[in-house]
Amino acid sequence: PCITKEFEEKVANKALLNHVISTPIAKTADSCEIQCFIEVKCESYNFGPNENGDYLCELSDSDGVRDPDDLRARQDFLHRATKNPCGTAQCPPNSRCYSDFEHETYLCVCSPGFTGDKCESERKSCAELLRDGWNSSGVYTINPDGGNSIQVLCDMTTEGGGWTVFQKRLDGSVNFYRGWESYKNGFGSLSGEFWLGNDNIHRLADSDDVMLRVDLEDFEGNITYAEYTTFKVADEADKYRLLIGGYKGTAGDSMAEGLSLSNMSFTTKDVDNDLSGQNCALLFQGAWWYNDCHYSNLNGLYRGGSFSDSPANGVSWNSFRGAWYSLKRTEMKMRPSN
Repeated sequence: PCITKEFEEKVANKALLNHVISTPIAKTADSCEIQCFIEVKCESYNFGPNENGDYLCELSDSDGVRDPDDLRARQDFLHRATKNPCGTAQCPPNSRCYSDFEHETYLCVCSPGFTGDKCESERKSCAELLRDGWNSSGVYTINPDGGNSIQVLCDMTTEGGGWTVFQKRLDGSVNFYRGWESYKNGFGSLSGEFWLGNDNIHRLADSDDVMLRVDLEDFEGNITYAEYTTFKVADEADKYRLLIGGYKGTAGDSMAEGLSLSNMSFTTKDVDNDLSGQNCALLFQGAWWYNDCHYSNLNGLYRGGSFSDSPANGVSWNSFRGAWYSLKRTEMKMRPSN
């Protein structure tokens, strides 16, 4: 089939950033335009001098209509967009327009976190996003209960995917020895280490059909996991009380057996809800559903492997590497059981 492309007027001293898909060799603006015509995904191009005194042709898969904030001043460059079917599109909010040059039409696709004909209904979980075709791991927007939307990290690959990650340790860059309010609201960055926040964890784990997965890695490259078919977290009024059970996996059960965390309330260094005569969070420099006190301490100090000079205050999972070994990487994540 033939593809027809017409171009808008050239715009001087402008360039579209963040959407370049290729940089073919072109000595003139006309030859750059031909390259854009040939490339099916090209919706605009930038042309201008590079640092070596030669010329640069940049083909982009968007334009200044769809991404006006990315059309920036760029001295001696010119920007030219195709006459895009999306230019006259009336896509709903929370969606993005994709051009179909072959059929001279367009397609409105709901942004991650939204669905329906008008892109109004937000997905409730990463599992719903995966079901609807969003199969790349990354940051998405969900709304589990009709309240405020939440930005979350979705793991779309591990054991079938669809996991909402709510805790991640990987390099010790974030301080996890914090108080009640920090754990209530969450902290860190979804691109690195973080705790999603107990209020959000409650919203995600308030139903009876949520399972938990814990992925663990030590500094010797050993990787293991634990899954629990029962995982429920109460609200703040009930001190974020945890219900957990139904273990399977390779890491051993350091949450529901031994000093079981089931039916335990959350404890931080400034709010003591554990069963010990002392504050376990102060003793072991973490924050957790401590009993009296713990067989796991995944929010403990990031100590980088084996240690022996203090109480068991590292990032620990006793049935994997013991209480005096601080793990390299941990991820806690949940998804619907069915």
